[in-house]
Amino acid sequence: MSIWTEYNNRTPAGVAGGLYDLTDHAVDSFRIDAADGKVKFGMGVVMGTTPGTDVTVPADASTLDKFVGIVMNGGANEMDVKGVIVVRNSSTQSVMRHGRVWARLAAEAEPAYGDQVHLITSGADAGCFSTTGGIAINARFITTAQNGIAAIELYNQLNAAPAASGN
Repeated sequence: MSIWTEYNNRTPAGVAGGLYDLTDHAVDSFRIDAADGKVKFGMGVVMGTTPGTDVTVPADASTLDKFVGIVMNGGANEMDVKGVIVVRNSSTQSVMRHGRVWARLAAEAEPAYGDQVHLITSGADAGCFSTTGGIAINARFITTAQNGIAAIELYNQLNAAPAASGN
């Protein structure tokens, strides 16, 4: 009789677009102004066609003042018959404006605690985050990479980041 002594199916630390913890945060609703599936949970988004109403995937011309936040995974979206959840064009989604959230990383990103967060604005990684390239946003990484995501702390984009608190 064999006994199972090692468990490899650990619960992941987080999911892309998931809330990291219950610290103070602000989340607003926006309409997705991009083709079905272009926006994913945990991606950074910028102002769309109608600022204050729409958000879309960043592009080469995107600037820091157009950055809105990170698309949250609220758990209220349906899977298709293949088990895939697609963020659809014109759907209303929650976007974290400031707070702590699990964010999608660019393919080669290897952040460390406290690293500056950069929003990638071009290529296949547009909307993902890294430590270089794209646009430096008012945020820092608070975990290392874990299965293509990392937790980041978004500061109010109009105010400077607070001094490190050791949290």
